[in-house]
Amino acid sequence: METGHPSKRLLAAYALGRATEGAELAVSAHLTYCAACRAEVARLEALAGALVETEGPEGEPDLEAALARLDDAETEGAAPAPLRRGPLPAPVAAAVGMNFDEIPWRFRLPGVHEYSFRNEEGESVSLLRVRPGAAIPQHTHEAEELTVVFDGELVDGDRRYGPGDVAFADPSVDHHPRAGGDRPCICLAVLSGGLTFTGRFGRALNLFS
Repeated sequence: METGHPSKRLLAAYALGRATEGAELAVSAHLTYCAACRAEVARLEALAGALVETEGPEGEPDLEAALARLDDAETEGAAPAPLRRGPLPAPVAAAVGMNFDEIPWRFRLPGVHEYSFRNEEGESVSLLRVRPGAAIPQHTHEAEELTVVFDGELVDGDRRYGPGDVAFADPSVDHHPRAGGDRPCICLAVLSGGLTFTGRFGRALNLFS
């Protein structure tokens, strides 16, 4: 997919029910904004269902037969997005379990507050509220990070992410994201593994992380 959308691999994992809980929440949030990805997930789910209903000569799912079934079937448009009431998409609001103005934000860095609401099996899921112009110190990742923007703007190098956009980072990425525009950036961060700060001053933070 283009920048700002989940990868095809992640959409397939979501459609097949094989995404981690955090990644599933991130994709669910993105789908409330993106009709194209909702249509792709619907197609993948239909393909998975067709595979279950077809069987090759040795008892394995017959991919060609499944694709033929999809070609013959009437296609339907993507389901409408769930309503977004308030700053958070419906799936995220349900996972957080409280009104946005009740969230107990915790100070993390100057201009950066966090609410962590899921941390298990090596995966942490949290909301971030970043003041305009504030930044996360330069860092890289032990594994993967998914960030979904809900309000404001996230600037990462020469890329800008607005509401509904997904940013992806892995150990090959060494970056210094910040909140752009004139509104706080509200986003969901799903992190597997930890961060390693790499900037000149940020390295000192490794002693406390």
